[in-house]
Amino acid sequence: MKKKKALSVIAAVAAAVSLTACQETVKGGIQARTGCAEGCTCTDCICCENNSSSDAAYEAPSEETQTETIQTETEQVEITQEESLTSEESEIEDETDEVTEAQSESYEEQTDEIWKLTEGEKAARRQQQINFNEARELLYTLENSKDKTERIVQMDKQILANNSYDFSGKNVVFIGDSITEGITSAIDQNGNFVSYVTYANSYLHFQNVLNHGKGGRMFSTYGGDELSLAENFGNVTNIDSDIIVVFAGINDYLTVVPDKRFGDIYNKESTAGFCGAVRYFMKELKTYYADNDIFFVTMYNVSKTAECQFSDYDGQPDLGDYMDAERKLAEEYGFHVIELYDTGFMDCSSEEASDYYLRDGLHPKDNGNIALGAHIAAELSMYFSQNEYE
Repeated sequence: MKKKKALSVIAAVAAAVSLTACQETVKGGIQARTGCAEGCTCTDCICCENNSSSDAAYEAPSEETQTETIQTETEQVEITQEESLTSEESEIEDETDEVTEAQSESYEEQTDEIWKLTEGEKAARRQQQINFNEARELLYTLENSKDKTERIVQMDKQILANNSYDFSGKNVVFIGDSITEGITSAIDQNGNFVSYVTYANSYLHFQNVLNHGKGGRMFSTYGGDELSLAENFGNVTNIDSDIIVVFAGINDYLTVVPDKRFGDIYNKESTAGFCGAVRYFMKELKTYYADNDIFFVTMYNVSKTAECQFSDYDGQPDLGDYMDAERKLAEEYGFHVIELYDTGFMDCSSEEASDYYLRDGLHPKDNGNIALGAHIAAELSMYFSQNEYE
């Protein structure tokens, strides 16, 4: 099969529509404004496109202009570039050639009024999602890097462009820490942080979105009962939610306290340490929200570490140990897992990736929130689109 640089040309269609960044947006409830935050570095947002100067004023294009731009970029998806590839990339990109030949329709046309689609059109979209997901799974095997994540995001956007599930009647609550809240992110005109939640909603258009992120929140009680998901369960969930997305655990890992406890994942009675707190929180979710679709997101890798003494652990558990415990407990309780850590998505252990995606080595800047929002939205779209008729 002829070798092609297939993955480099997928970005155009979905990236051009419904994204927010740098205090501006055209979707998701935040109105576009001129100007751009000083120091903007994002490359996929409406006010800093292609890393243009942050001083340049932004004039929102008309719907007609947007449509023409999207149609032009859609035609470009068929263009491929022949380049010399490493043996690992050659094998992966050979297998994804067929996927990259697919025509991408206008993102606006594909996400708006999904209820109007015929059953045949929905079936075609579901098959396209499967094709792009297979290509994405191959990318997971590449060495972790900024480029790897960018390629995955392009597959995410193609999955979203073929969404066949109508989320307009669904209420969703995102539960988490400062990453979910959006601390260090851009601010909209209402004074709210523009986090990955904003971007996920711009793709899926939920009926109602509740961002229940709070700085310092963790599963365990080291930050006090108010910041503990386990101890403050009733104040972080929402009885009207249809979908619950939980993205937490990094504060449990980074908190330094005397005689810290990791807990025992296999002890079903203990509530001690991280494992016990996660188990208790999941048990409560299972008890009160058994009919909801519940997703746990594992943390992306970072270079930050915390050294402290554990009273019940031989040595120092790393972030992977924490995420492994969370993953296994989620599977035990029958919850869905959106995997970031093991797939290497947005792995920021390298300086290049950290500088590009993160503000301070931990919290996402706009580039990171855009990537996270697209990836989490793509996972939700895949799940609901593929399981709608089961």
